[in-house]
Amino acid sequence: MKIKAMAVIKITISCLIFFNSINTCFAADFPSTYEKSSEKVKFDCELEIPKDFSETEMYSEKTKGRIYPDMDKTISIYTQGKEVKENGTIPAASSEDPEGVYYVFTDGSTLSVDSSFTYGSDTAKYYGYIGVRDPQYKERFEQQTVSFMDKNTVIEKVSSDLENIGIDTTDISWDAYPLNHEAMSQLENEQISDGLDMEEHRKESWTEEDDAYFVYGVQMSQKLPVFHELMNTSRQLAYDTPDSSVIQAIYSKRGVEILSYSGYMYKFDVSDQKINFLAFDDIASVVFDKFNNLLNESTYKITRAKLYERVFLNEAQQMEVSPVWYFEILQDDDTTSITLVDAVSGEFERLSLGSKVLILLKWNN
Repeated sequence: MKIKAMAVIKITISCLIFFNSINTCFAADFPSTYEKSSEKVKFDCELEIPKDFSETEMYSEKTKGRIYPDMDKTISIYTQGKEVKENGTIPAASSEDPEGVYYVFTDGSTLSVDSSFTYGSDTAKYYGYIGVRDPQYKERFEQQTVSFMDKNTVIEKVSSDLENIGIDTTDISWDAYPLNHEAMSQLENEQISDGLDMEEHRKESWTEEDDAYFVYGVQMSQKLPVFHELMNTSRQLAYDTPDSSVIQAIYSKRGVEILSYSGYMYKFDVSDQKINFLAFDDIASVVFDKFNNLLNESTYKITRAKLYERVFLNEAQQMEVSPVWYFEILQDDDTTSITLVDAVSGEFERLSLGSKVLILLKWNN
C-alpha cells in the first residue's frame, strides 16, 4: 500500500509539473497578430518580434557601461592628410564620460569625438539641408534605386569603418535605403518652394556622384533591439524610426558623407535568471482598457506592437534593463502617440526616469 501511495504522489507531482510547464509556455507564446475592437478602440497589428528570438530563453541583464569610440584611433584615421582649420575640446557630459575634441578642416569636413562620434564631409550639409534621414521621406526614397554599389556592400563598409575606431558591431542589426540624386533634387525643389528650406542652401546640381545610401544600425541584446537611453528622454528619438538609431551613416559614390555613433550602445551582463513574460493578451488588455476608458470623443487604433530590451534611468538615477512593449496609437486618424508597457509587470512606463506613468508623444500626420 505504501508503494502504491508513493507512486500516486509521484504521478500527481509529475502531472502538476507538466501542466505548470504547459501554462508557462502558453503564457510566453506570443501570437503573430492581435485583434480586438470596441466602438472607441481598435487593436489591429502584427507583433514585431525577431524571428530568431525565443521568449522562453530570455534572461535578466544589467549594463556594465557604455561603449565608447577609441579616441586615439579615431583622431589618427580622420585627421590623416587633413589640414586643420580649427580644433578644440568638448567638456565631458558627465563624470563617467570622456572629454572630447572637435576639428574643422580646411576642405570643409568636420570631426567630433567624445563618448560619441561624428564625421561629416564638405558635402554632408546638402543631405542635411533637405532632411534625407527624416522618416517621412523613407518610402519615397525606397521607390528609387542607385547603381554605384549594392546595399550589403555599403553596410559592410560602414561596419568596417566603425570597427576601425573601436566600435564592436557584432550585435548590430543593419538596414539601409537608397538616396537617388534625382529624388533628392526634387525634394530640394519642393522644400524651397514650400518655404521649408532657403534658396542659399540649394546645391548647384545633383548628379550621380551624389547617389548614396542612408545606413542605420540598432544594437541587439539577446536578439531583441535595444531601446536606448536617448529614446527615453528625447521626444524626437522616442519613435521606432531609422533616425533614432545609434548608428547612422550616409555613404555616397564619393565615400562617407556622414558617419555618426550616438554613444548609446552598452556592455551587457546577462544573468542566469529567466524572464517570465506576461501573456500578450494581458499586456494588450492594459493598453486597450486605458484608451477605452478615456472620457472623450476620440477613437484610437493600435497600429504597432514591438518588443524591445529597454535601458533607462530609474527614479534613483540608476541604470536598469528590462523588456518592454512599444505601442503606436493612432488617434482620430490624425496623430500618433507612443505607449510603453513593461513586458513582465504589465505596468505603463514613462519615457523619462522610468516611473510608472503613461506619457503620450504626438506628431501630426
